[in-house]
Amino acid sequence: MTANTRPGGLPKAINALDASALEQSAPQARGPSVLALDTRHPDAAELLIYGPIGDTFWEEGITASSIAAQLSAITAPVINVRINSDGGVVSDGLAIFNALNTHPATVTITIDGVAASIASLIAQAGATRRVYRNSTMMIHGPRAGVCGFAEDLRNMAAGLDAIAAAMLTSYSARATQPDAIEQMLSDGGDHWFTAEQMISAGLADTIIDTDPSADALSDAAAAAALRSYIHAISTHPHPAVAAALRHRIQTTVTASAFAALHHTQQRAVMPHIQDTAMKEQLHVILAQAGPSAPTPSVNTPASDPAAETAANDAPMTALIARNTSIRDVFAAFAEVPGVRELEAACLADPRLSVAQAQARLLQRLPGGAMPLAVAPRSPPDGIHLVHDEHDTRRQRIAAGILARAGILTGHEAATARQDNPAAHQPLYILAEQSLIASGVNTRIMDRDQISRMALAQSTGDFPVILENVLHKTLLAAYRLQAYTWPRFCATGSLTDYRPHHRYHMGSFSDLRPVNEEGEYENGVLSDAAKETIQGVRKGRILQITPEVLVNDDLGAFSRPTTALGQAAARTIEKDVYALLALNNGLGPRMSDGNTLFHADHANIPTAAPPSIESIDAARQLMAQQMDVGSNDFIDIVPAIWLSALSLGSKARELNAQEYNDETDKQQRKPNVVRGLFTDVVDTPRLTGSAWYTFADPNIEPVIEVAFLNGVQPPTLEQDTNFRTDGLSWKVVHRYGVGAVGWRGATRNKGA
Repeated sequence: MTANTRPGGLPKAINALDASALEQSAPQARGPSVLALDTRHPDAAELLIYGPIGDTFWEEGITASSIAAQLSAITAPVINVRINSDGGVVSDGLAIFNALNTHPATVTITIDGVAASIASLIAQAGATRRVYRNSTMMIHGPRAGVCGFAEDLRNMAAGLDAIAAAMLTSYSARATQPDAIEQMLSDGGDHWFTAEQMISAGLADTIIDTDPSADALSDAAAAAALRSYIHAISTHPHPAVAAALRHRIQTTVTASAFAALHHTQQRAVMPHIQDTAMKEQLHVILAQAGPSAPTPSVNTPASDPAAETAANDAPMTALIARNTSIRDVFAAFAEVPGVRELEAACLADPRLSVAQAQARLLQRLPGGAMPLAVAPRSPPDGIHLVHDEHDTRRQRIAAGILARAGILTGHEAATARQDNPAAHQPLYILAEQSLIASGVNTRIMDRDQISRMALAQSTGDFPVILENVLHKTLLAAYRLQAYTWPRFCATGSLTDYRPHHRYHMGSFSDLRPVNEEGEYENGVLSDAAKETIQGVRKGRILQITPEVLVNDDLGAFSRPTTALGQAAARTIEKDVYALLALNNGLGPRMSDGNTLFHADHANIPTAAPPSIESIDAARQLMAQQMDVGSNDFIDIVPAIWLSALSLGSKARELNAQEYNDETDKQQRKPNVVRGLFTDVVDTPRLTGSAWYTFADPNIEPVIEVAFLNGVQPPTLEQDTNFRTDGLSWKVVHRYGVGAVGWRGATRNKGA
């Protein structure tokens, strides 16, 4: 591949080949480049990249500017990119990769023939990377021609090393052996891959089988993968792994693979589909299939339901056991960079055995080394990680500081203080011990010098220990802060800061009688309605100066950190109630232009104070809500009461009251709304006589709080403070609050 540079003002370096091969690269040696865009289909555009990448002295290739111009015209949700290229100019290739990788559409890459040199890097931009069985790929490091003084040659070598390092980041994101890729970019050789080798190296995802008889197998494999994904999501607690698995569902699902699933598995897949066109298509399949399994072919004898259930359960049982074993293998290495992503990839591949997943894990560990200790367990190939003395020391010091500061209490504090000098030593002594452990001579230093050096030491223990203490203090305060929004709001996940759509699907049209000719009429699926939610970043900066260590002032950082944790939780709470307060209490504007609570939404009952009659009126109003397209009732009931503190006691009384009138035993009747609410929420953040009812947010969400990549707690980011010789931590919370529906709520303005 070519690196376009001008070292020392010399003429432009032009080619990726050595001098003896220049004549072989004449224009007649290659066909003309082809860059073609097909946008006729509204759901998917096709981009053809055939030929050299970038312009050289003797041929015109496919430049980054031409690709950017083509991509700017694409509005389809999917882009299918087909590549057949021997490579070319590095700078153009990097820019093309970034343009594809940042485009809002889902990009699928197909290598039609060869993706060599910088074209192999462009091929990594796809969410899904497909190859034919006879496709090939070649990776090598950047090359350039140069002449000049010795310093010019040294500068060129340094520049090529920097380019190779930049290229490595694009390959290694999904490569199974990043170290091997790094070697390929620096050893001066050409490294060719077959289709199978690309899959093994993590440079491609699927092989396109041109044999028509393989279609059923492909569908079966995709269906098996989908079953693996939904099971792993339902059982895995880590949001990053779940987000990666949801992305794999998006790239794996097809109509035929979806149809091969059992109806309960189809319903489990549906919430993870974001592409509107695909979701509508899958809804039709789900509606047509009903509660039965896929229909057997006419030549297949009727099967026994019990036997069919057992046949379905057997592979799922094996898959569950495999996923459990894989999670056990990875659990001890959860904090190693890149391991979470590798775990998601292993869980997502139903063909991968536990032993193969373990082998990939060992390749990913630093230096490909074995873990420090392997203890026998069930299954026998499981791995236990033993923390080394360095990590244990850090954790003990952090626990001692937390116990001194009062963050740890009870049994945790007693355990932290037991045989732990850090629980009694001043901060500057701990800082000095950290410096000594790093080889720093502190004998001639005073407290101030020790404190400043410890905070400024980028490779020492003390900044890491402090960050650990602050992080645990922050999380403890965040979790202890009382807030009410999770009791009536849905919780979601965002992948970035762009607006994200939340769709409300319509129902399938009613069944019609078959006409006299025996024909069935086509049905329709009502158009989906959508609302939008968008994430934002909010945060504050926390500073630790050397004076805190000199004065041994634990409160100087525990108090503001605790306050920041409480503020992070409180900020979401305030944002939710601020959303409800918009437009004089009628809530935000929805996609139809009306407020959340509006007469057109039929969610404002007649004004009345809380009573059995007014609550029952709200129940009836919600129960009459219809789906998108007004084809059928969605059959929801209030589950949560929300009001100011002044109305909460009355709401609890009415919800628990057995009869409509407890005073008149002769005329009383059963309370028809008794136990209607599973939760009564009253808060000082609401005032006045208005009261709300909400459906279960897991059934019909109205307000959603969505977190970036599903990470709910705030995070810490550390930096050195040049002005104060101390450390600064940025406390960041990434989330969005939005109204995503109006059918599951009512608002009574009271009286």
